[in-house]
Formats: sequence, C-alpha cells, structure tokens
Amino acid sequence: MTNFLKATALSLALVGSTAFATAAQAQTLIVDVEQIYRDSTAAKSGNQQLEAKYGARIRAAQTNLDTAVKGWNDQVTAAKAVAKPNTPLPPATEKALTDARQRLQEAQAQAEELQREVQQLGQYVQLQILDKLLPIAEQIRKDRKANTVVARGSILAFDAAYDITPSAMQQLNAALTTVSITPPQQQQQPAGTTPPAQPTTKQPASR
Repeated sequence: MTNFLKATALSLALVGSTAFATAAQAQTLIVDVEQIYRDSTAAKSGNQQLEAKYGARIRAAQTNLDTAVKGWNDQVTAAKAVAKPNTPLPPATEKALTDARQRLQEAQAQAEELQREVQQLGQYVQLQILDKLLPIAEQIRKDRKANTVVARGSILAFDAAYDITPSAMQQLNAALTTVSITPPQQQQQPAGTTPPAQPTTKQPASR
C-alpha cells in the first residue's frame, strides 16, 4: 500500500511538472518597442542626425510661423477697429489683411512640409531599428521557449518577468549603433538633380 501511494504521488508530480513545462512554453514575452525607438543607440544616432540637418530649419520655420500668426492677429484687430456695419473695409485695410493671410498660409505650409519630411525620415529610422530587432526578439523567444513576443503598447498589464526589453535593447545596441536618414531612393539620385518629370496622359477633348 505504501509503495502504491509513493508511486501515485510520483506520477502526479510528473504530471504536474509536465503541465508546468507546457504552460511555460506557452508564455508570451513583452518588448517595449517605443522605448527602443527612443533610447537605443541607433535611435539616438538617428535623432542626432535629424537634429543636425533639420533642427535650425525647424526652429526658423516655427519663428516665421509665430511672426505670421502675430501679424495676422494684429491685422484682424486693426480691421475690427475700423470696420463699420454694412460698409466694406478700407482698401488699405483689406490689402493688409490679404497680405497677412498669405504670409500666414505660406508659413504654415513651410512648417508642415518640414514636419512631414522629418516624420518620414523618423519612420525610416524606426524601420531600420525594427529590421534588426525582429530577429533578436525571435532568438530570445526561442531561447526562452515562448510562443509569442508582443509589443508593450498592445497590452494593458503583464508580469515584469516576461519583459525582454532590457535584453533586446542590449543586443540591439551591440548589433546596430548607427542608422541612415537618407532613404535608398534618395541615395541613388545624384546630388543636385531633380527627379525626371512623370509623363502626363492627354485627356480626350470633351464633346
């Protein structure tokens, strides 16, 4: 009877161990991609290059936009001071408003264009980082016998024991220390040239 109980206990222990191993293999690992985009050596390299190339231009564009906004607001205030019911504004006031509006629109367009360009290059930097991060995350997943690796931003809560961000960051920093802010299509185009004009399709004449 005693031997039977011991054998049964041993069997249950083995079953429990197997269940635990299966659960461990089914674990989900977490990586904070946004932190890596922000704090990795490659990310800092990209930010430094973007600042060197665009920092002064962005600040100048912002100053120009602030000046244009103030100029527009000043002209609106001046127009309100001379406006009379059912009476057109004086031509000089109307012209001043038109000029201020045009300066504001041009300043906004310049600032928005710079912002779009920097955002696109920032995405290119992130793409280079992600290209190196994916195989690193996959290797960590295999080493820890996990089934998935998910981004921190896609979940609400998790056990810190499954956070592989520090390990992934360390390996990424060793594998990728710098990035480019010049996408391949820009690298292939000779300096000082413009892209060839795209052929236009002639529209049939309307009848």
